[in-house]
Amino acid sequence: MSYPLSVWQAMLACVYTADKARLGEFDFVPTSRLAEDLAIPAPSLARLLRGLNRAGIIETREGSRGGVRLAVTPETVTLRSIFEAIEQDLPLFRTDSSPAVTGATPTQRTRALRKALAQAEDAMRTSLEGVTLEDISRN
Repeated sequence: MSYPLSVWQAMLACVYTADKARLGEFDFVPTSRLAEDLAIPAPSLARLLRGLNRAGIIETREGSRGGVRLAVTPETVTLRSIFEAIEQDLPLFRTDSSPAVTGATPTQRTRALRKALAQAEDAMRTSLEGVTLEDISRN
């Protein structure tokens, strides 16, 4: 399974933005700088930033002193919140199809398989919830 590259790029953008603020280099990081330094095409970056902005993770400002900054402290931004800002409520595993075969055994197996995948999804989300941008900056 592979998650979209946009999840990785959004995490990189948030870490980069947090670092630039922590180092006092920028109040608002110019989007052109983000795109160039992180090698993210400008249209893709714009899409990512819209999702992060909608989720309340970043804020943007237009103009010569414009760009992007975190809307909240790095301690409150989890990797899960970034993941969900990009993927929204999409499940990690699609289980919305059902086998054509019927009966007690196929029904039980399908239910058990869906339960196993739901548990894996919960574990991943829990793991991402336990890591903040502040944690990343300490490594």
